[in-house]
Amino acid sequence: MISSKEERLNTIIGQGTVLKGECSVKGTVRVDGVIDGSLIASGVAILGKSGCVKGDMKVQNAIVGGKVEGNVIAQGRLELQTGADVQGDVAARKLIVEEGVFFDGSCSMETEPAGIRKEEIADSPEKKIEVTLEKEKKIKIEESGVSPDGEDELTFRGESL
Repeated sequence: MISSKEERLNTIIGQGTVLKGECSVKGTVRVDGVIDGSLIASGVAILGKSGCVKGDMKVQNAIVGGKVEGNVIAQGRLELQTGADVQGDVAARKLIVEEGVFFDGSCSMETEPAGIRKEEIADSPEKKIEVTLEKEKKIKIEESGVSPDGEDELTFRGESL
């Protein structure tokens, strides 16, 4: 839930306005124009249907109805409204996705988003291992490679599927 303190609109970037560079707002911001760079807000970032952010969004909470060409990191809640177009990864504790949203990226919903990251490690050109790193501890999740007869093989925790 968004508190009344966060609901107070501090900054408006109107339709037809183009802002280039990093936009940092203390409090809540509504974007109906274009930000050609990153958006950082300590409160709620509201991206209207005509709004566009060509960079990363790092906010407390976000309501996205427009287009984002970058990653969206919300410490709390992220709402993707009908017609939203997000081309990048999203991370939030709470995620709401309405019908009719275009989303091309990965999603992370964790209580501590910065504590865990995923990496892909290539041991050789024909073998990849995806691991999750949690406080320097490696856990093997999925492995794929080439079988002796040259066919692709998929394994899970070392077992053939």
